[in-house]
Parts: sequence; C-alpha cells; structure tokens
Amino acid sequence: MGAEDNIYNHLVPTYKPQPLTKYDTHKASELRNIVNEITKLTKESPTYFVRMNDAKQTYLLGIKEASIMFQNGIEELCDDSPDSAFNNKKAYSSDTSKAGAEIISDDQSRLPDEFSIKIESLALSQVNRGRDLYATSKGLAGGTYKFQVNVGDDMYDFQYNIRNGANNREVLGGLSSFINKANIGIQTSVETVPDDTGKIRMRLESDMTGSSAGEPVFTMLDKETVNNNGIVAYLDLDRIERSPSSSTFYMDGVERHTLSNEFTMGKCLKISLREASEDDIMINFYPDGNRIMGSLQKIAEAYNFMLDSSQEFAKVASYNLKLANDIQSTIRPFKPELESCGFVFNDNNRILFDKALVLQSVNDGSLRELFLRTSPFVQTMAGKAYEIKINPMEYIDKLMGTYPDFSKPSEGFSYITSLYSGLIFNYYF
Repeated sequence: MGAEDNIYNHLVPTYKPQPLTKYDTHKASELRNIVNEITKLTKESPTYFVRMNDAKQTYLLGIKEASIMFQNGIEELCDDSPDSAFNNKKAYSSDTSKAGAEIISDDQSRLPDEFSIKIESLALSQVNRGRDLYATSKGLAGGTYKFQVNVGDDMYDFQYNIRNGANNREVLGGLSSFINKANIGIQTSVETVPDDTGKIRMRLESDMTGSSAGEPVFTMLDKETVNNNGIVAYLDLDRIERSPSSSTFYMDGVERHTLSNEFTMGKCLKISLREASEDDIMINFYPDGNRIMGSLQKIAEAYNFMLDSSQEFAKVASYNLKLANDIQSTIRPFKPELESCGFVFNDNNRILFDKALVLQSVNDGSLRELFLRTSPFVQTMAGKAYEIKINPMEYIDKLMGTYPDFSKPSEGFSYITSLYSGLIFNYYF
C-alpha cells in the first residue's frame, strides 16, 4: 500500500464508503472517458494554486464519496436489468388477514399474472380427545405399557412406565411430555374438562393437515397391557374428535383443494390460507418498496451529507457555500415532482421521506417515471454528481496563477484536478 493510499484511508472515515456494488465497476471504455474528461479540464482550465490541509482533503474526499453514492442510488433506480430495484417484485394481498403471498425465488420470471382467491374452508388437522378422568383419582396400575403410533407412513413404538400409586394427573402429564419429546408430528396437552370440576383429559393434534381420502393422519394402538389394561384403550387416546380435511378455495373462479394451508406456485410464490373469505382476495405484484426505499435513502444520505459538509467546511475555511448552493439550485426545479413522490424537504433543505407516499408512488408508477434514464431529473442530477466526482476541487478556495491562451493549440496545463485525479477511484485497500 502506497503513501497516497494511507492518506486516503486516514481521511475517508469522515464519510463512510458504502459496500461495493456492480455500479462501482466500469468497463475500460468508461475509464478512458473519465481520463479524457480530466485531460479536457486540464487543457481548458486556468492554473490554480492551492494550500492543502487536512480540512480541505477531508472535505474533498467526503464530497467525492457522496457524489459516487448519489450516482449509485440513481443508477439502482434507473437500472432495467432483472435484478434491479424496480424489477424486483414483491407480492401483495388485498387482505393479509385471510390470505398471504410471498415470493420465495430470485427467478421471478415464473411468477403468475395477478389473480383472485376466495377461501371456502381451511385445511384442518386431526384432533383426538381422550377419556374424562378425575385428576386426583388412580386409574392405571403401575407397570410398563407399550403402544404404537402410526403417523402417515411412519410407525413409532413407545414404552411408558407408570409408578405404583400414580394419579391420573401424573399419568397424563408424564405421557403428554413423553410423546411431545419424541417429535413425531403430534402435539399433546392435558386440558381441564369444561364445566366439570376436577376432571382432565388428553388432547392430541397432528401437525399435518388435510386428508385426500378422509383417512386419519395418525392412529394409536396398544402392544402390551398391564392387568389387561392398555394405556391407549384405557385413556381412549384413539378417539377422533375432528377428522383431518383438505382446504377448498377458488382461484379466478376455479375450485382447488390442498392438503396444507400453504402451497407454492411455480416454485416461486408461496400462498398462505389463513381464514375463510366471502369476498375475492386479490394477489398482485408490485416493485419491492423496501428495496426502492433503500436506494432513495442512499440518494438522500449523499445529498444531505454534501449540504452538511459544505456548511461545516465554510465555517472552518471561511469559504462560501458554493457546493450547497450548487446542488440546491440544481434540484430546485424538480421539487414539485419529488414531493408528489414522497420526498420531503425540511426547513434546512435536507431530504426526508413520507414512506406512505413513496410506496403509493411506487405502486402507481409515478416514481418509476421520475427515475427513467431519459427523465430530465435523472439526467440533470446524475450529471451534477458526475461533475462533483470528476472535479471536487471546484468547491475549495484557490488562487489562479495563469489562464490558458486559447489563441494557441491546447497544451497540458497544470490544473489542480490532475493532482487529485485519484479521487475518482474508490475503495482503496
């Protein structure tokens, strides 16, 4: 690492560089254009003298970084590639309490067109409820009980020990914990029988929902008994109170059924059925507002930093607010359009956002129109950011030495931006 890099890294923390993005990489032709721009400035500008110090260097590096960040924010919103901000979709449901929609794949080319969904009934799990027993009474004798649980195509064998003298609460509580710890797709609990003081029972519910042919999700049977009593039969654990059932819903008027209340479409869109609905629920796709807000925040952060830096530098260097005045006058003609899209300019002319209005402008397309590459706003503001990046020295005080003689062929004059052409390169290591 050279001495120049060390100086750069020492000063640049005043403005934290953003993570490297695809907009920070350039083709060789683009880099040649930048060099040609500097050469042009060198030939056509006066020779200046500047007394450099830490305050000036810090200011220059900061506004250079900010101008790059400002450009990147605009590029992210102008980009037409499949992974760009506006082309990155998010699914929206018109009633999230009844149906949810979530994109689960980066390949959004497989997303369906918008559609309606009407939910007649949800998929239900199987629920078993055992025999009502007095909690403090003693039922099953002490000993080892063996039983089998079949869940779908899986079979599980259990062996449960009951100590002598254990009451029903102890037996049911221990058995419930025993089955839950096995993690076989059944959740059990001991519940109090309503309106019947002192009685309890076992409740068992399957994790799985739905049944294609009405068959149960799980069954239980005794394998070995104690004193001719099996634990399943005695506690009536295999008594089905609610059979599993599949969901019934309509997509664009066509009846559909699923075993689960969640299903995917095209390996790209996950639909969650949450509650029966009398009306159609619309599933639409809009640009991802959160990602777009991230790009807008990048623009605002860079713009606000340049305003703040200009004011702070003016205090230290007793220099005018050239940068602040320059960028404010550049953005001023576009304020009505920006404000209609959710931009808020406070009393200090800093950019804030009305997020609700931003999201509305995203959904109605007005923000996308503002950030078309051909829009006057984009061309003007991106051009200003490029000027600041190429020649940040324009915004510090300096003395003019000589002025170029345009009556003669252009030569390479010693222009101050040449000394700092390295400012256009980012992220030194």
